[in-house]
Amino acid sequence: MIKLDSVTKIYNKGKDNEVIALDNACVEIVSGSAIAIMGVSGSGKSTMLNIIGCLDVMTSGEYYIDDKKVSTLKSNELAEIRNAKIGFVLQENALINSESVFENVKLPLCFSKKYKIKEFKHRVMEVLESLNIEGLYKRKVRDLSGGQRQRVAIARALVNDPDIILADEPTSALDSKTASEIMAIFKDLQSNGKTIIIVTHDKHVADQLDRTVYIKDGLISDTEE
Repeated sequence: MIKLDSVTKIYNKGKDNEVIALDNACVEIVSGSAIAIMGVSGSGKSTMLNIIGCLDVMTSGEYYIDDKKVSTLKSNELAEIRNAKIGFVLQENALINSESVFENVKLPLCFSKKYKIKEFKHRVMEVLESLNIEGLYKRKVRDLSGGQRQRVAIARALVNDPDIILADEPTSALDSKTASEIMAIFKDLQSNGKTIIIVTHDKHVADQLDRTVYIKDGLISDTEE
């Protein structure tokens, strides 16, 4: 499903403060698998996630989703891929605190071609029910616990029924019990055919997934060293 072929990302290219965030990265991720991306801060993890999520463009190399070459796509085509095929669980949730759970989860549907407006309410409630938070749909996000907020973030990522879920440190701000519950959700999503890619510093999280990809100074390896 996902293939990075010799992908390099350079920020401030040719300047004194040039940074090579990814250096000739090659990786293949099979559909339905669960992958951890690990590395120290500044190693290139988030850059890799942003390229996979079509939020950033590479300096060189090729990126394929389902054999489609992403580098040749126009901005509107990239936006369609992001909306239809990819769900994002961002660090710190990135939810709208002043809005209700329902409104936060509904937001991606406003740009969707999969669901009509008359289907929005049913779809949102269907996803909330699958995560056992349907009773919170009227609550403002600012009034939720950390675990509840993370479930809302996952619900928002799932509402368009994407094939790929990208999560950036989804358990970092949670206690161990809540983190285990969130990981159980990701594993359940994988069992239902979703491809899961998680950026994490936590080896315990990585050990629960199928494979770990390590990044150090922009270089990718299947071993920590």
